[in-house]
Amino acid sequence: MRDIEKVAETFRTARGFGSSALYSRLLAVVAEDEALLHLAARTRHGQQPTFALFGAVHHLLLGGVPDPLAAYYPSVVGDSARPVDEETGPAFARFCAAYAGQIASLLGTRLVQTNHVQRAVVPRLGLALLRRTTPGPVCVVEVGCSAGLNLRADRYAFTVGGASYGDRTSPVHIGVEVPEADLLPDLDQLPEIADAVGIDLAPPDLTDEEDRAWLRALVWPENRHQAAQLRAAMDVVAADPPRILAGNAIEIGPEAAATLPPGLPRLVVHTATRIHVPAEERPAFDAAVAAFGTDGPMLHLALEDDQRVAPSGRPGYGLTATDATGRRTIAVADGHLAWLEPLPAINDPR
Repeated sequence: MRDIEKVAETFRTARGFGSSALYSRLLAVVAEDEALLHLAARTRHGQQPTFALFGAVHHLLLGGVPDPLAAYYPSVVGDSARPVDEETGPAFARFCAAYAGQIASLLGTRLVQTNHVQRAVVPRLGLALLRRTTPGPVCVVEVGCSAGLNLRADRYAFTVGGASYGDRTSPVHIGVEVPEADLLPDLDQLPEIADAVGIDLAPPDLTDEEDRAWLRALVWPENRHQAAQLRAAMDVVAADPPRILAGNAIEIGPEAAATLPPGLPRLVVHTATRIHVPAEERPAFDAAVAAFGTDGPMLHLALEDDQRVAPSGRPGYGLTATDATGRRTIAVADGHLAWLEPLPAINDPR
């Protein structure tokens, strides 16, 4: 059981929920409700209780549990969803009290691991950056890959800054708002991928309906476009799944690195993964990621640097690039990659 005050502080200070009016209201509700905090404290160690609790409740509602709370969820009732009001918090509290056992079971067994498909633009950008200096084949590694959806970035269609890239026939279409898009490399100029591998604590099985349903529940109720995008990507990846190793990257990183062709450049990516690593394990996590550069030159892209401000003034996450010459922030982006603002450092000669 987590320290209740720390859980309350997590709900009070949570950022990045701007696209969900429902969750934005519920953050404040949970932070002031002792029973809800005790329930959220059942979340697995290292996982964020905000995402986990909201995901567990959403999972039950999407699964057909009948309750008045469902009226606030566009994902359940569609366009007739009730706007957030003074009854939203009490309805949520009543639901959690009524289904506390089922919610606690989900919190104790499930992980926060959707890895929104929009974030596939990060590995695609990384590949395009590598192509500038690496004409030959490369390897791709994603740490915290969930079901490997973003490892298939070469199978999706993209509209980035108004220009089209990728597989234009793909059922998965990713649109990213990008001012100053001329700073980006050509996202259609990619190196050959010699090998790709993902690492995840408990990779979801896309042939398992319960695993698919849990991933769906982690998409916020208002974000129905993301939900449709997720379904399409799950179908694409289920038909040709990438290689994924189950385990903690701290422990199995060397094993995963040893499976890559030695000497080839490798792109290592993680997005909104480090936040779910227990604080005391983060130095070891960072060392495990760095170790992928032992047997070949490495470009490491991470969308983890919170509380950055984009050139436009909007708050976001820093996208950092690390290679043999050091670390630099190359863009600021929305956490779900609805927008990305590249910085001049993206074109630093390396």
